[in-house]
Amino acid sequence: MLAVILTAGVGSRLAPLTARLPKALIEIGGRPLLFHTLEALQQQGVREVVLVVGHLQALLRQALPTGWPGLTIHWVVNEQFAQTGSLYSLWLARAHLNGPFLFMDADLLFHPGILAGWLTDTATSSLLVGPLGMDSGEEVKVAHRQGRATAVGKSLQTDDPVAGEAVGMVKIGSADVPLARQLMDELIQANPATEHEELSQALCDRQRLWVHDIGQLSWLEIDFPEDIIRAREIVWPAIQKELAARPVR
Repeated sequence: MLAVILTAGVGSRLAPLTARLPKALIEIGGRPLLFHTLEALQQQGVREVVLVVGHLQALLRQALPTGWPGLTIHWVVNEQFAQTGSLYSLWLARAHLNGPFLFMDADLLFHPGILAGWLTDTATSSLLVGPLGMDSGEEVKVAHRQGRATAVGKSLQTDDPVAGEAVGMVKIGSADVPLARQLMDELIQANPATEHEELSQALCDRQRLWVHDIGQLSWLEIDFPEDIIRAREIVWPAIQKELAARPVR
């Protein structure tokens, strides 16, 4: 299984911090977010990671001067990061997408247990979904029909029940890799500024994407300054407590 981490964006909602620091290098629990992510991926059997970089990429390279133990890291550069969306970054990594892969945002803090079991099924495409604790309008919600995702977005126009909030990680199974590459080509040709949720929706439209519920394990997407405080004071301590109660194997 290969993982693509999308870390090219500016993170303007975290300005002025992100004028000098990529979101992926924000420290939580004494370590950059990216380090937490790489460790979790390696522990769950991922052996190759593509880092798509752009904004302040030199700092990301400096943070990983010798790579990461147990992982082969490929660097892909999005030179157009200021004008393009997250799907364009994923599209730039397409030369590496020849087998099952997952893609994810770089601004996630999560309990590594949310990956356990999910990555062993390399045939099925699915996205991780957690509880929808609130609906501020920023949350990406996922509707489903008997476990099959039918709609993904911040504002859903559907009668199907909402499974929860998208965590920001999507796995493309082996049978769907050609389709995903085709859909990316079409979406990028139509609009290079589109976000990766549009790929998820296109897969939903073709009934190829399933919901994988992470249960009550802690996680957080860091978009705003208050999210950093919450990550440090609430979510990271909760993850440590959960790991102490039940270590991930």
